[in-house]
Parts: sequence; structure tokens; C-alpha cells
Amino acid sequence: MADLKADAQLAGTREEYLRIHRYVALTKALDDRMHILVKQGRAPFVGSARGHEGVQVGATAAFDGSEDWLVPHYRGLGSVVTMGLTAREWMLAVFAKASDPLTAGRNIPGGCFGYRQKRVVTVSQVVASWLPKAAGMAYSAKLLKRDSVFLCSFGDGATSTGDFHEALNFAGVHKLAVVFVCENNGWAISVPLSKQAGNPDLYRKAAGYGIAGVQVDGSDVPAVHAAAREAVARARSGEGPTLIEGLIKRINSHTSEDNQARYRTAEEIAEALAYDPVVKFENWLAERGWLSTSEAERIRLELEREAGEAADWAEQQPDPRAEDTLRNVYSEGC
Repeated sequence: MADLKADAQLAGTREEYLRIHRYVALTKALDDRMHILVKQGRAPFVGSARGHEGVQVGATAAFDGSEDWLVPHYRGLGSVVTMGLTAREWMLAVFAKASDPLTAGRNIPGGCFGYRQKRVVTVSQVVASWLPKAAGMAYSAKLLKRDSVFLCSFGDGATSTGDFHEALNFAGVHKLAVVFVCENNGWAISVPLSKQAGNPDLYRKAAGYGIAGVQVDGSDVPAVHAAAREAVARARSGEGPTLIEGLIKRINSHTSEDNQARYRTAEEIAEALAYDPVVKFENWLAERGWLSTSEAERIRLELEREAGEAADWAEQQPDPRAEDTLRNVYSEGC
């Protein structure tokens, strides 16, 4: 069973979609603010999530259980925001402050982090290394008879690794409650998909593992949300994992250290803006009379202020102390 079609019908209520919109808009506001901070020399680095907001938030918002866990990749800002991360908490990580709830100031923003209280598993920068973690955690939950679903996100580059194969094969054999979400922006840093996969339809890889696969427009938030809710329901009912491929366009460079103009044409970069999930989602909401242009603008300005104020506040918080270097490295009190 490897070729499902995403349910095109509404998978949520007006209130649910407006909440999803706020997460999407906050993700963009935080991402934009991080770029400003880098240009001002106030922050060291940003791995942009622009273009990924829709697939990240739309998929993660499909969770409906208090025991569900997110296993994100390093570009997963929208997913973590949907799990409850606040603007101030994220900016504490950006400035590597002592009170940073993600790593206590130990890692680059968005690079490696975890947030157990929000059920966010620690991120790794080693591409695809977290996929077997997701499968292993789901196997543990199955043995313990817990009603948990695990959502594991990654980019298209991860599908070229052995870890991808091992995780999906193991999950398929044991019918584990994992939803694998491939955020396919067509680029593994500067390597195009054509140099990564003989078959560009990555969701078809699911067939080899005997699991469900579905391809959706990752910039179409309702389509992503519908596919993810179906996948979560299947996983929770014991029907096994699903591979969701969300087709998106990368709007910014891979990171602030990268210059995509060296390997992408100006036309391609401009075209990516036409797939901006924030704009597309706001148009979709407006067509249904759920969000006016003026209200969308009000929310945008509100969240831009929130992101800016969070950055200014976080920058003034205490830095980590040298004597705390080894805290949270080894288990204490054992």
C-alpha cells in the first residue's frame, strides 16, 4: 500500500485553521527576524525555514494526543512552534543564553536542540541520523503499549542515506506508529534532486517498505494537514507508518553561510516566492471568509513586533557561566 491520495476535504474547523495560521505566521516572523539579527551582527547563524512553514505546521498540527512526540530536523522551526515553543524561548536559543530551554546556550540556533517538556526529541545535524531514533522510540512505545504517535521530519537529502532505509524498513516490519514527513524543497544544500534520486517521486519509496505513501503540495497547508491527520489516525489505530512527501520551494539560501545565487538561477529563486505557503494559506482562508486582508496584516505586524521584542529581551539575558559547561552533559545524581 504505497500510493495514497491526500483527502482534499477539510480536515479541521475554522478555529483550528486560524490557530494553524498563527503558527505559520509566527514561524515566518521569527525566521525573518533571525535574518535581520544576522545582518546586524547580533546573531551568528540562521538555517532558514522559509518555504517550509506550511508543511511543518500543517503536519505537526495533526497531533491529537498528549503522548505524541516530534522528532524534527534542524530546519524544523515551524514544527517546534506548533508544539508550543514561544518567541522568547526561541530567541534565548538564538542568543545562546543560560536560560535557553533548548540547550542552555550550547548550540547554534536551530542546529541541535531538544525540548522534553514540549515532547520535542533532540535534533541532530548529522543528516537522517534521527530517523532511526524515531523508529526506535515508536518500537519502545509499542512494547510499552503506549498510545503514542511519532512525527519525524527531514529533507529530501536525507532520503539518500542508509539511515532513511533502515528506519523505514524497521518501521514497516513492525508496523510502528511513525509519520515520516519529507520536506522536499529539491535541494540538498547545493545538490539538486536530479543528482540524488533516479525517481523524483520520493513518496514511491514507501512501496519498498510495505508502508503507505502520499505526495502533497507542501505549500498547501490544508492538503498537508489532511494527509497528516489521516496518517496519524492510521498510525494510532495500528495500521503502521506513512511516508508523506511535501513538495515545496526553498525561498532562502540553505543557511546564512550559503549563497544560493551561485547555483540557482534568478528565475528559479523568484519562482519560489510564488509558492510562499504563508501567502497561499492566507488566500485560502480569505476565500472562505475566515481571514480578511486587514486581519492578516494586523496579525503579521503583531507577530513581527513579538519577534522583535523577544529578540531584544533575550539579548539582555545572562550568558552561560563557565562553571556550568558540563551541566546537562552527563546524568546527575546517579
